[in-house]
Amino acid sequence: MNVNSVEDDHNSSALDVIESPRKRMRLDTSARKSWSLMDRKTDTEVLQEMGVSLLEPDDGESNCDPTNNTTHRQLKRKRDIENVNPNISRVISPAGKSSPGPSRKSPRSCDKLPLQPSEHLLDATLGSAYLVDAETPLGQSVSAGYKRSGCAYSATSTGGKKLNDVPRPSEEPVSVSGAPASSRDTFSMLPDELVLSVLRWLPKRALAHCALVCKRLYRLACDETLWQRLDLGNKTLAKDALGRILARKPVVVRLASSEIGAWSPAAPPPSRVQYLDLSMCSLDSRTLEQALLACPALRKLSLESVALTAHAQRLLGRCASLETLNLTMAQGLTAEGLSCVLQGCAGLQSLNVSWCNLSEAALRVLVTQLPTKLQRLNVSGARLLTDDMVSALVARCPRLLDLDVSDCSRLGVASLTSLLSLTRLEHLALSRCYLLPPHSLMQLSGMTSLQYLEVWGMLQSGSLNTLRKALPAIQLNQFMFSAIARPTIGTRRTSIWGLRTRD
Repeated sequence: MNVNSVEDDHNSSALDVIESPRKRMRLDTSARKSWSLMDRKTDTEVLQEMGVSLLEPDDGESNCDPTNNTTHRQLKRKRDIENVNPNISRVISPAGKSSPGPSRKSPRSCDKLPLQPSEHLLDATLGSAYLVDAETPLGQSVSAGYKRSGCAYSATSTGGKKLNDVPRPSEEPVSVSGAPASSRDTFSMLPDELVLSVLRWLPKRALAHCALVCKRLYRLACDETLWQRLDLGNKTLAKDALGRILARKPVVVRLASSEIGAWSPAAPPPSRVQYLDLSMCSLDSRTLEQALLACPALRKLSLESVALTAHAQRLLGRCASLETLNLTMAQGLTAEGLSCVLQGCAGLQSLNVSWCNLSEAALRVLVTQLPTKLQRLNVSGARLLTDDMVSALVARCPRLLDLDVSDCSRLGVASLTSLLSLTRLEHLALSRCYLLPPHSLMQLSGMTSLQYLEVWGMLQSGSLNTLRKALPAIQLNQFMFSAIARPTIGTRRTSIWGLRTRD
């Protein structure tokens, strides 16, 4: 093939480009700015923002004739790919020429032509080779010569005078305090509020273990917001453990059926407990007195089956905010102690003194000194309660909603007549009051507010059906056990008085 044939082929290809409408349109729009590196004209500012350095063609490329157009495009594409590919780097030699570095070459790379250095190329390659920012003092002296000595790079001026020694940057991340990032304690940098929000999800046993880690976790784990509710029922507490529990300043505490160790401080600190369940727990009188002295803000208290001393009853009278008191089967309750309780706790709304073996004097104190705002009362098992006492009780507490006088064997028809004056009574328990004749119960039909009537053990099945027909608006024998002032009802043992004891 001769030169004329090559020129004819080249002229014919150029003619095809001109005659083709699609190629002519591409030539007309070639002056537009594009994001591609393969176009004739590229946007320098856009490529600089992308971090791509443009290499200016050298004299050899600028003097290429049209016959070497294909070779020129291949070389330009090769250089553009090398500029974009992060695996290919160039190092500027002292003579100002670029030479390939030790990094991996592109698959399409070939022998490199000598290039003329440019200022933009020099800045980019120095920044990539020495990892120096352009805004630092070292980066601003790009025109100075760099000499490597040991582990540092020294910059010299044009006169050969040494300017400064710049240490080589370390590749290991360093924290603010100077310690490596791997040894930083990020947990200690968290604020207390965030740590408390994390500790709030832990159970109480885990909180106690966290308090043994360090002083900060001890302070945060003892925060009162984490100990609002405590359920220590059926547990055995060691000596002075009750004091440590109250020191956490809880609000709801359940210690039912627990064995509490002795606690006798010189001056018990005031606690924030408002709901305390000590039902059927085992503790000495001294510990109970200290617990009552440390909890002056009690609102609901249960001392079921607990022995009460005279001093403990006087301390109960100091709880002026007491609203609910459960003294079911409490031992040692006297007339003087009951008087202190009723006079000191004027805001009582629910009281349970069932099966306390009250004397006749204590019963008279009860029916004459009860708070007038009392709404629920349980005096079942008071076998000395008479009709006169019931009349005094009704006159003293006209706002009663729930009354339980079961197992009061002395009550007769007069007591039933007195109860008819309670216009707000909703629940009445007369179980096992055998002196009441069955036909006298028909009088209760005049009580429009009465909804439930308990007559367990008094009527046969036939008489019970007859009573149901006579009292269609009243439900009979719906509740076998009374729930007045009781902290727990049925199988719900994780709450007291409707309040959760576990988080």
